[in-house]
Amino acid sequence: MNNQQNIGEELEAYFEKYGLGKDGGLNEDWAKIKVGSFYIPMPNPPSRKRALVFHDIHHLVTGYSGEWQGEAAIGAWEVGSGCNDYYAAWVLDLGLMALGIWIYPKTVFNAFVRGLRSRNLYHYLFTGEEAKKMTVTELRKQLEIKEPGYENPTLKEKLIFFEWWIISWVFSFVFFLLPLPLLGFVVWKIFF
Repeated sequence: MNNQQNIGEELEAYFEKYGLGKDGGLNEDWAKIKVGSFYIPMPNPPSRKRALVFHDIHHLVTGYSGEWQGEAAIGAWEVGSGCNDYYAAWVLDLGLMALGIWIYPKTVFNAFVRGLRSRNLYHYLFTGEEAKKMTVTELRKQLEIKEPGYENPTLKEKLIFFEWWIISWVFSFVFFLLPLPLLGFVVWKIFF
């Protein structure tokens, strides 16, 4: 990443690197979630599209990759810094945080604390177009994002993380896991 290129140019390179298409899938009806060597289709409603530009810019300014570990980190970072009224971001980020804590616990915890100590674009600081014209360095400064590794969490930050970790698990159970048995029951009733 060239911190002196504008974010719009950086996004194009990011989309190409992760095979997300020219606009990162922003204008597609279905998103592709890569799991291993295959993709799982996921609806791409307007609420997700609204958050997607900021989410992708957040990857650039935090330095978290578009791979699974980076997605878990950005989910925790966005929860820590708050998603305001971007409900699709809350849904996806809480799911990423709940899953990520089991696979990458230290990464998720540190990203969450880093989020508590910074701001993000979900709080209407800049439009997507305004942010795209800035450099990564400029936007990091505006969002008060420090480099990773400075974390020395306070007891209060640890307690806030624990609260959000519980919320992420309850939320994930209700919205992701609970529907699976219900779906199985419906399929059973229809076919058997």
